[in-house]
Amino acid sequence: MAGVTDRIVLAARNNALWCDAVARSHGVRTTLDDAAWTASTRTPPYYPDAVTLSAGVGEYDVLARVDDSDGCSVKDSWSRLDLSMEDFARLVVGEWVWLDPTTAVPSGSARSWRRVTTTETMAAWVHAWASDPDAEAILRPALLDEPDVHILAGHASEASDAPVVAGAVVHVTGEVAGLGNLFALDGDATDTWREAAAAAREVVGGIPLVGWEAGASVGAAVAAGCERLGPLSVWLK
Repeated sequence: MAGVTDRIVLAARNNALWCDAVARSHGVRTTLDDAAWTASTRTPPYYPDAVTLSAGVGEYDVLARVDDSDGCSVKDSWSRLDLSMEDFARLVVGEWVWLDPTTAVPSGSARSWRRVTTTETMAAWVHAWASDPDAEAILRPALLDEPDVHILAGHASEASDAPVVAGAVVHVTGEVAGLGNLFALDGDATDTWREAAAAAREVVGGIPLVGWEAGASVGAAVAAGCERLGPLSVWLK
């Protein structure tokens, strides 16, 4: 198994490439190298303008790559930067998590999980996921055309017309698959992590699942069998 540092690199790069897919669906031009992923213009809400991919990258190296005016956000994958000197505030402190394919996932509830393959189901998924009407414009149907992106919907039952009550996104990048954007209308993060992880494994097979969580959701990931890898921060100006 890769060491913790290598696994954080894999998790951060996976997350950056998911941000890249979302940004590109909005027509944003992006750049990726070993130091960071960055967007040339402001990204959609909830998505950063930069993700660091090296523990050694410096504050001004990152900021030189983006529009660092008000509204700029940076995901500091090792929680090592200090952007307060440039009037950024630390908005979120989270943790990278890693679920090894050999780790058994405890069973969850009886929701029925299926892949989203049509624009109609995608619209229902987004409507259930979005915290407000404006957020429904963030994740676009174009993401269904991304070959490594798999959108999973948890339905209330196995009936074909059962409503979407939970969901997640799986994004495969080589050695790992990112599991993110988890939600459940009943608010049960623990069962949702367990179910989404099991559904993701059905899609991606025997590769590790990676992601990041914050607050109580870290505990939900750990309860599903995840290992904590280390902290990350999201900075906002």
